[in-house]
Amino acid sequence: RINYIPISNPGVAMDLAAPAPRTAAATATAAPFVEAAVAEAAVPRKSPVVEPAQSVGPAITTDDATPTAPCDNSNETISPNRVSVNALRGTTGSDFESQAAVLRPAKKDFLKKYLPLFFDERDFVSYGEVLRYVVIKGGHCFVFTEETDTSPLYAFHLNGLTPKMEDPSKPEGKSITISPSFKNISKGDLTTVLLKEGKKIIFQITFNTKENPDVAKRFFSTVQGQCASSKNKSSSIVYAKLIGEEKGKQQPTP
Repeated sequence: RINYIPISNPGVAMDLAAPAPRTAAATATAAPFVEAAVAEAAVPRKSPVVEPAQSVGPAITTDDATPTAPCDNSNETISPNRVSVNALRGTTGSDFESQAAVLRPAKKDFLKKYLPLFFDERDFVSYGEVLRYVVIKGGHCFVFTEETDTSPLYAFHLNGLTPKMEDPSKPEGKSITISPSFKNISKGDLTTVLLKEGKKIIFQITFNTKENPDVAKRFFSTVQGQCASSKNKSSSIVYAKLIGEEKGKQQPTP
């Protein structure tokens, strides 16, 4: 049931919304005048002229590409004083490398040379005192203090040097005994290879053969084979030769 309340009843308050305000009529501003776009006519161009490719001869294969191959410039920025073992190895590796005691025998004084009966005691030095790291490549033997050095101490050319295995029981008079034991003879696990020029000892290289029995023999064979190796024209070999010539100026004097 719905009860209606008469509007005329003064006791009832009316809650009515206010009427909307009057507004002016909407007006639109005219658009500004814009000139019509004008496109320029295309300018004719000359047709491109294509020249025929130059003819070339057929490719010729060769067993040795070194003469025509591009130069390897990877070592150009490395000076002779910043040449590590890894730099010498290059991409082809070394011909030989190992720890070894390296000595250049000193000249004997007048009394030892001409009065050997009175001065028959041999010169000696401990193995560890002259222990080095040697690398052979490009016909040169590079002598480092350690394998991790940034540059070799010096180098010397192997061309013209003849290797000789020294008999420890009958050592040569001008060689030096390494780590002597009984009767001033080197210990049994040390093997010395003499590098001679005629009868003269230029260098003596001593190896510890206890852990690597054939290391001295490999060194001996490598030195013998350097004549054939010197004919190799690869970039790393050429580079090793250049560095070897520079570091050869720093080898110790006898």
